Amino acid sequence: MDRLAATQAFVRIVELGSFTACARDLGVRQATVSRWLAALEDELGVQLLDRTTRRVRVTGAGQRFYDEAHDLAALWASAADRARETHQLLAGRLRVSVPVVFGQRFVTPHLADFLGRHPKLEIELGFTDRYVDLVSEGVDVALRVGRPVDVGYRARQLAVTPRRLVAAPAFLARHRAPRRPRDLTDLPCLLHRGLDNRAVWSFEKGGRRIRVTVSGRVSVDHSETLLALALAGEGIALLASWLVDDAIGEGRLVPLLADHQLPTAPIQALTAATRHRPRAAEVFLDFLEACLAERLPRVG
Repeated sequence: MDRLAATQAFVRIVELGSFTACARDLGVRQATVSRWLAALEDELGVQLLDRTTRRVRVTGAGQRFYDEAHDLAALWASAADRARETHQLLAGRLRVSVPVVFGQRFVTPHLADFLGRHPKLEIELGFTDRYVDLVSEGVDVALRVGRPVDVGYRARQLAVTPRRLVAAPAFLARHRAPRRPRDLTDLPCLLHRGLDNRAVWSFEKGGRRIRVTVSGRVSVDHSETLLALALAGEGIALLASWLVDDAIGEGRLVPLLADHQLPTAPIQALTAATRHRPRAAEVFLDFLEACLAERLPRVG
């Protein structure tokens, strides 16, 4: 039995939740995965998984083994990547999840360059504003704009971006512009991922933090849709500077509460909370950070 292959298969079964998904991920037959697991359980003398026709459940012994084996598999992958790096070769597949608009503007333009530098590396790039589960969905890196709500992941900050509070001239022709943050409570706001059409926006002035609960008829998970609605005069929006600065310069949007500071939005990369981040992920993030530094503020 190949102990390492069997251990890696066990780790992926736990993370993906099925033998079928593990076999697909590793590029082997499901029967091979089943054979590896049976041999591993025989060698350890314990049952690692309870298998039924519908689900796979980790036993107590299996959870204890997974806690150690997960780091072992990650260490092996990292060691293999670093060995390949000696010959300037990255191989395998890197799975990356990026927000739709940010990915289109800041990742897509540089992707061909990165692929050209690493011809043996495969990239699986997913564009979604949904918060993916890195472990269960087999994602190596997930980019987030704004402070992540995810817990249990390792975060690496790549850049920061200012945010702007804006509205269209057509909106301001119908509504009085807010003079202080609390005025926003009486105005229709455009919300990103709002729950129950409400959100809390933070401001700072003179060292004092002000938090305001705002509301609106629309909450979406797509930044360019918020921008389009703001341009159409449908409400006040809080958006990244790189998304709205051109429209402000053209007079199509008006910045509001300019005498107040807004929290910056960090751009962070999340990876699974193991001791060893895959080498391909490290190289990709180093490359992306250098690209972002040319267009966004450097990490302070």
